[in-house]
Amino acid sequence: MTLPLFYTDALQKVWVKLFFLIAAVCGPFLFGQKEVRISGTITDSAGKAMSDVLVSLLKQKGESLVKSTFSEADGHFEFNSNIRDSLVIFIMQPGYTKYKSKAFIPDSQQTSILLPGITLLAETKTLQEVTVSTKLNFIERKADRTIVNPDALISAAGNSAFDVLAKSPGIIIDQNGNIKLKGKSGVLVLIDDKPTYLSGTELENYLRTLPAANVKQFELMPNPPAHYEAAGNAGIINIRTKKNRLKGINGSVSLNYGQGRYARSNDNLMLNYTSKKYSLFSTLNYNLLNRFQDLNIYRRYKNNDESTRSTFGQNTYIKINTSAYSARLGGDYYLTDKTTIGASAKGLLNLAAVGKYNYAQVKDSSNQLSSIVIADNRDKTQFTNGTFNINLRHQLDSSGKLITCDADYVTYSTDFRQTFNNFIKTPSGAISYEDLQNGNSPLRISIYAFKSDYTQSINNNAKLDAGIKSAYTETNNKAQYQKTLAGVTSPNYALSNQFLYNEWINAAYVNFTQSRKHVDIQAGLRFESTLLKGQQLGNPLIPASTFSRDYHNLFPTLFVSWKLDSLSRHIVNINYGRRIDRAFYKDLNPFVSPLDQYTFYSGNRYLQPSFTHNAGLSYSFKNAFTLSFNYSNTNNKIQETIEINNGIYYSRPGNIGSSDVYNLSAEAGIPFAKWLNTSMYSELVYAEYRSKLYTENLNSKGTYWYINITNAIQLKKGWSAELSGEYLSNLIDSQFAFGDYGHGTVGIQKRILKDKGSLKVSVSDVLYSMRIRGTINNLRQTDANWTSLMDSRVVAFTFSYRFGKPMGNKPRHNGSGSDSEQKRVKLS
Repeated sequence: MTLPLFYTDALQKVWVKLFFLIAAVCGPFLFGQKEVRISGTITDSAGKAMSDVLVSLLKQKGESLVKSTFSEADGHFEFNSNIRDSLVIFIMQPGYTKYKSKAFIPDSQQTSILLPGITLLAETKTLQEVTVSTKLNFIERKADRTIVNPDALISAAGNSAFDVLAKSPGIIIDQNGNIKLKGKSGVLVLIDDKPTYLSGTELENYLRTLPAANVKQFELMPNPPAHYEAAGNAGIINIRTKKNRLKGINGSVSLNYGQGRYARSNDNLMLNYTSKKYSLFSTLNYNLLNRFQDLNIYRRYKNNDESTRSTFGQNTYIKINTSAYSARLGGDYYLTDKTTIGASAKGLLNLAAVGKYNYAQVKDSSNQLSSIVIADNRDKTQFTNGTFNINLRHQLDSSGKLITCDADYVTYSTDFRQTFNNFIKTPSGAISYEDLQNGNSPLRISIYAFKSDYTQSINNNAKLDAGIKSAYTETNNKAQYQKTLAGVTSPNYALSNQFLYNEWINAAYVNFTQSRKHVDIQAGLRFESTLLKGQQLGNPLIPASTFSRDYHNLFPTLFVSWKLDSLSRHIVNINYGRRIDRAFYKDLNPFVSPLDQYTFYSGNRYLQPSFTHNAGLSYSFKNAFTLSFNYSNTNNKIQETIEINNGIYYSRPGNIGSSDVYNLSAEAGIPFAKWLNTSMYSELVYAEYRSKLYTENLNSKGTYWYINITNAIQLKKGWSAELSGEYLSNLIDSQFAFGDYGHGTVGIQKRILKDKGSLKVSVSDVLYSMRIRGTINNLRQTDANWTSLMDSRVVAFTFSYRFGKPMGNKPRHNGSGSDSEQKRVKLS
């Protein structure tokens, strides 16, 4: 397949020069006056802390926006500002009277300003609306995480959580949907602190059903504190969805249509009702995703003297039609001012039909055609998920003592049916072999989990957290294949079997946080115990087998933050943590399943958990520029491996003996002008991998560079625009080497209907340069490479509207007893 002119090396060089030019121009804007920390606390008239309140810092003259943020769970908010002008705090929370503080001017000698406590009063009459132009920053930085706000992106409209996550700083997603964070794979993805229990393609499909309009924030944590699961060698991505805690009936609707080569749509409806004693919340989502992949594979089989024995060249055109329906319904009941009980249920139905047409040519050592292989394959999948949660939140006293409890039941079910029509033809076109193969692979997974967390403030500067968790998982996976040859159908016992797997994880943690004048310290320790058992039932051809393991581990974490000067302009952070990555449930299943006649996938019952030591050092200047260095060492990294055996390509998960990753990254947010704000992230990564891999020794290493730039443009009369792009150089990942690529996105938005509605148009991958290509190394006497073209250039149109008459606020607990287990479900 010939790549178009715009994908030449010359254009890639233009991309690189453009990005470097923008980065160079950014420098002078990073240095200015000394920063002052401005903080305060928000409560309601009953003295209860109010979370998720949008707080704006404005210049008094003209009320232009300086910064905005959300209040934390304890009502606390904080800004760092170097502006020496007259400032005010402005809050306009629906259901409450507007609040505007007295003007104040930060003094050049001040290091911090603690504002008087802010009390918001519930509305009792209709007030004249005050319009203030507020806009969230795309990226916010905290000591232990980076926060991404999708609402700051016009291109997020009508897109899914997956699409926006792919634009987040430090995130790279490969062609199989696997997520990398700061150069490392093995990321645990949570939604509202709840696990997805999915991975790879399944996780990608799930996140594509979650509209970006429903996402409040992405929290990127390369080294999470002990409160979170120890699972995820590369860290945790926590997706916080929007919660409406306002009295009355209110909601929002978003309608989207996108057109690439094929059509797609992502529509959602949110409805909420809150009264004094209870609240109800619901979401309905529909996702239509039609797309394609044009995949070219080339394999050269070699003799002992490296000469060519034969070649295999295949083109596969994959057409994917997916329809997904999801819903969430829940409620909270406020027993007392200090106690809340809640329950929620979430369901997902995903229907997918995949057609794969394979055409391959096999040539001999003299490059003469020896045979033609044709496979017309059809897959049909019905995937269902149900998640049920009950929770309790009880505030023990007014000193900050809090206890929460969560119980979860999660069920996954998939029915996966395959049909393979295989033909082998002679060079003249005559059929020399033909067979039909049918497969059915139902999978059932059930997860039962409970957890409880306790928080206590020791004094004004210290806090203690502790908690326990227990999770039990059981899976049942069948594989039933039949082969029809010469009109005779018989069971294919080589591919048929049944696998049962049970796992029990128990955990406990303690975490201590203390803030001093110039130093903040957070230290934690987590203990996790794992018991597991797997059983393959066997058949007349394959004998039954069982395996069991248990392991018990400690996972320490440490965060230290130093303010190097009294004005907190220069801050240094260090962190350390130990983490674990367990195998996906299905990857422990030793079944062999066909992808086509020459490509098979199998699990690996011998997979061991991988353990990682993560360490990081960062420097932040005025909270506008951050330079970070991170190092990780992983033993037994779990990753896809490839083996060639008698010309057949086997893909299976394996343990990579040892790997080291060095990451140097820079982040900056630059307000070039009142109408232009630029966010930039760039990283330079060096990685080494060492392992015994089948018959070969793996010793690969390489360096790659990545940069992502987003420009937010504010225009007049409710118009705004966005221009963004990213570039990734050649990349080495253990056995795989990926080629470089770059792509750009543009979008424009118009606010309508008194700012309650918006119309947005965006175009992704404008130059259609998102081409994935690579090679596979360490194959016995085989060279292999591939190129892949997908439906990445899409024009999207989105209409969104907020409605209702909100009247108040109540706290809601959004916990879960099932934390890391969902990340490990692999359903196809």
